[in-house]
Amino acid sequence: MARMTLRDEPIGTLLSQAVERARDLAKAEIAYYRAVATGKAQGFVRPAILLVAALLILQASLTVLVAALGVAIAAWLGPAGGLAVAAAVGIVLAGILALVAKGALS
Repeated sequence: MARMTLRDEPIGTLLSQAVERARDLAKAEIAYYRAVATGKAQGFVRPAILLVAALLILQASLTVLVAALGVAIAAWLGPAGGLAVAAAVGIVLAGILALVAKGALS
């Protein structure tokens, strides 16, 4: 490509080319940072899936634990009383955790 001078092109054309090149540069920068972010995010997919699976297993285990507590208490209070006490323990624990989380967010 031949080297151009200011006399070869009108100022409007030069400004138009400068704007177009700046736009192309901005699009290239956006594409680059999007690719970098996508690459970094790919490394978190598997650990996130494993963490969700672990939390689901933990939740199921806690449910069984509360039910077992209810069965154990049922020997003294009867089935309904034992399960009610176990449910109340679970609700109180959930409330305490919610208050701690609220305090951490404030």
